[in-house]
Amino acid sequence: MTNKRTIQELRDKFEGHVYLKFNTQNEYDEFLRAAEAEGFKFGDRMPTENIGKPWDIISVLDNKKLSFCGSMSHMAYASGADNVHRVDYAKYVNSEEPYEF
Repeated sequence: MTNKRTIQELRDKFEGHVYLKFNTQNEYDEFLRAAEAEGFKFGDRMPTENIGKPWDIISVLDNKKLSFCGSMSHMAYASGADNVHRVDYAKYVNSEEPYEF
């Protein structure tokens, strides 16, 4: 059995913007639990406060911070710029390649 990759390992791997994409509500809720276990927060709120609330893209910031992506972040996500890293969360956490797209 292999250990799942962590969110902090992902943040440490890339410079620039790291966006996580979720394909299902279950993936997103799993991410929220993992993020909270690793000490990440949305401002002063715990990630698990959002379980069951749909969201498609989350930005992983420095210092264990997370951010919901509004319209401007969605445009950055879609831009394909060199400093924008788009990651399929399920592929990343399960060590599937390629997870960045």
